[in-house]
Amino acid sequence: MRCPVDKTELWSKIYEADIRVDACPACGGMWLDPGELEGIQETKERDYSEELARMPDLGYNAYKLARQKVGRTLYCPKCNIEMEAREYARCSQVMIDVCPECHGIWLDKGEIEALETFFERSRLEARNIRQVFLVSLRSVFK
Repeated sequence: MRCPVDKTELWSKIYEADIRVDACPACGGMWLDPGELEGIQETKERDYSEELARMPDLGYNAYKLARQKVGRTLYCPKCNIEMEAREYARCSQVMIDVCPECHGIWLDKGEIEALETFFERSRLEARNIRQVFLVSLRSVFK
């Protein structure tokens, strides 16, 4: 397969948890087949505590997100169909390119790290919500 950004031959490599991805050695982008992003989401091999500690500038991030993929058309390296740019999970502030045919995902350089930070933040928030709920529930039954 070739990179949809610069047409360089993609190299197969293990990203984490034995998940094999196709990466571009030139631009640093990454092709994920269906299910691979979910597999990466389920693992926790990299430490993103520094990224989580920084409070993001949500206004600036929204602006960057909107400008990120403007004027660029990418074609799926598997199907050669025009991919759709969309925000992952509608709240991650990470734009990904998705093939409407094979459902593969193209991630530009840095997007997998941004998604993993989002996954970790979501896990922490879910844990905090559960803890608050349990404390509230205990206070009701005291």
